Amino acid sequence: MKNYFTITISDVHGSRHYSFKQFIRKFFWIVLTLFIALWIVGAISIWWLNNEASQVEKQHESVVNAFAEDLKAIQADYEALLLEKARLKEELEVTSSQVNYLDQTLQGLEKLVGEAGMDTEPMPLAERIKQVQLTSLGKDLMLSMIPNGHAVQEFKGISSGYGYRNHPLTGKRHLHAGVDYRGKKGDPVIATADGVVSFSGLKKDSGFGNLISVVHANGFRTVYGHLNKRLVKTGQYVQKGEVIGEIGSTGRSSGNHLHYEVWFVFRRLNPKYFSDWTIENYDDIFTRVKGVPWGSLSQAVANRVRKMEKQLLLRAVPLQEKSAS
Repeated sequence: MKNYFTITISDVHGSRHYSFKQFIRKFFWIVLTLFIALWIVGAISIWWLNNEASQVEKQHESVVNAFAEDLKAIQADYEALLLEKARLKEELEVTSSQVNYLDQTLQGLEKLVGEAGMDTEPMPLAERIKQVQLTSLGKDLMLSMIPNGHAVQEFKGISSGYGYRNHPLTGKRHLHAGVDYRGKKGDPVIATADGVVSFSGLKKDSGFGNLISVVHANGFRTVYGHLNKRLVKTGQYVQKGEVIGEIGSTGRSSGNHLHYEVWFVFRRLNPKYFSDWTIENYDDIFTRVKGVPWGSLSQAVANRVRKMEKQLLLRAVPLQEKSAS
């Protein structure tokens, strides 16, 4: 009976005895041991899996948070780009408006200086501006050197024009070689171009009384007669628009006015064409006034403008090299 063991179960009905071999007991203990081992391994595995799941959850949360931060940064960058786009669009609209305004203004200047429609191919804006500047510079030079505009500061009309007439004092018919400007005694008389005063004094034999004569560039000369006062001296340099005297009635005169003449070399010219000469009708005088070599004068001015342009470019080169270094 060594290989058996007995299990007794008692109840109200009595006792029952069950006999089992020792192998069954060993098997039972083995199964129990395996069950306990599996339970322990399962518990450990569950704990490990929970721990791993917690780590994975933490990593996932960290990744989600990082992604959320990146998303916020990207969204902020996107909003900044939208704002920058709106700003650039606004600046572009302003710049476009300015360019259009500049183009319209430039077209007006080109029309004014006679450059409109000169080129068949469109030019860059910078070249157009340069061309207008050079053309305007040349015309400004011409208008500063050659008499133009009225010889009085405040134009009140002309009482007598250029041509033959009966003299108001002698009654004899003669050539009135200038124009008479209306005005009151003391009204300012101005130089009609840059030049040097060749005479400033009382010219009794001329009948013009107090007289000023100004020599200008390229063979032109202007004469201002019947002055009340002379405000410049012989040899003095005067600029266009500078006050040189006052309207009066000195010499053989029937009343206060300014007698004004324009000469080229030794010829008297009709001052009316020069008085009406402006940059707006710049080319008109070339056909209206004969006997003046306008072509060679214009070419001389153009050559002077080119020399000035070269001088400016030469002065600009060292500055550019200095700034680059």
